[in-house]
Amino acid sequence: MKYFIIIIVLSQNCLAQDLWIIPKIFISSRNFEYSVYNSNIKGDISSIGGGITGIYKNFYVDIFSERNIDTNEESIVNSLRNTIKFERTDLTATFGYAVNDFVSIFTGYKYGKSTITELDFSPFAGAKTSLEGKGVFIGAGSGWKIKDWGIFSFSAAYAKMQANYDSFDTGLTEGDADGTSLGIKWKGAITANLYYQLAAIRHEYYYEDFQKINFDISEQILSYRLGISYRF
Repeated sequence: MKYFIIIIVLSQNCLAQDLWIIPKIFISSRNFEYSVYNSNIKGDISSIGGGITGIYKNFYVDIFSERNIDTNEESIVNSLRNTIKFERTDLTATFGYAVNDFVSIFTGYKYGKSTITELDFSPFAGAKTSLEGKGVFIGAGSGWKIKDWGIFSFSAAYAKMQANYDSFDTGLTEGDADGTSLGIKWKGAITANLYYQLAAIRHEYYYEDFQKINFDISEQILSYRLGISYRF
């Protein structure tokens, strides 16, 4: 599943005020690869997302969601090429603590679901396959202010999840999933309270130990994101 990674670094000015509310919106381009024992799906998807962050002193809560708005995928099964419709939804809730002006730690809960629909040229046109992951994650981030230009930061997270795989030929089966997320981010000011953000995020997850199937599934997603946030 996509993934979770959050990069929040609190500046000295932010720590000086007790409470901040920061809504945000963003668009992203994600390159993904989804691999099962005899098949491979790869392509590019465009997504839109948003969320809100609440900061109280050194603590913060972040709620985030994202969904694709466009797809361009190719499926390869037993060397046969086909096109498919790919849908992706992600939801996360995070609780974090800023250790100081440069380092933060966080934990939270995430949900992600990928749905694949075979298109008209497939012998299984209309058939759907979904892969769902939900569970907890932990991580840490760090960053530095570079003159008055902005803040450069990075973070890493690890997730342990319950997986659900559902396809037209196997039905619903449960398994386990885990994986990592790595990201870098640049945040700059447009006005005193309005900010732009650029980020690159790499997610890599593995799904295994399913009850009804004897193969594992891997998912890799590389995201490039442009966002706007406003600090109240």
